[in-house]
Amino acid sequence: MSGQNRQMPDGEPGRAAGGRRPTARRVANGCLYGMAGVLLLSTGARAADRLTEGLTEFVLRQYASPPVALTVVVKTPAARRPACEQPQFALPANNRARGNISIQVICGNQKSYIQAEVQVTDRYLVTARAISANQTLAPGDVAWQTGRVDNMSVTPLTDMAWVYGSLSDRAVGAGQVLTAAMLRRPWLVKTGQPVQVTAQGEGFSVQGTGKAMGNAAVNDRLRVRMDSGQMVVGLVNPDGGIRIEP
Repeated sequence: MSGQNRQMPDGEPGRAAGGRRPTARRVANGCLYGMAGVLLLSTGARAADRLTEGLTEFVLRQYASPPVALTVVVKTPAARRPACEQPQFALPANNRARGNISIQVICGNQKSYIQAEVQVTDRYLVTARAISANQTLAPGDVAWQTGRVDNMSVTPLTDMAWVYGSLSDRAVGAGQVLTAAMLRRPWLVKTGQPVQVTAQGEGFSVQGTGKAMGNAAVNDRLRVRMDSGQMVVGLVNPDGGIRIEP
């Protein structure tokens, strides 16, 4: 049958398109390229995971009390993200740890910035009923609510003890998120008022009297002129006394 072309049946294994059978070298090279691609993807994924995990831990440390839930989404494209085993992070001045933020990443001697979204779900205080202006807030006036706080343009209050006894600066409708700008603490100590001052430390306690040099609420810092003429600064106790911390 010399001089005649034999046609292989359709679907014959081992025959490449165009009638050429792939060589062992081509097969091996294809496998190597495929493995290299998988390795690169795996390495990149691990680096991205390390960055996100480290960033999440860093942001959580910015909260005195852990929120109900916190998720960090890195917005900077993968090609522009720094890659190192142990990245260090820093927040720019006056940058809050929620919402869309810019974070400095330090890898050895290199510093760069990445953009991220910090999604935070937490408990915060709202008005349980309508509040009138100059009203003193008491139990029953406020309630807890849980939700996303990173989308809020203001920082909600989360300290129930601070809210109780505060005065409303204006009328507030029911169900409104409470902020520090809505309330003011009543003055517990007023300018010129005589006050008792206590300084305590390890193994000692000293007391004296003085005169308040300003108005202050509970836990405010207040300057006091002692009877001796010395000026001191302390925190206002709930009983109106001044506590000087070592």
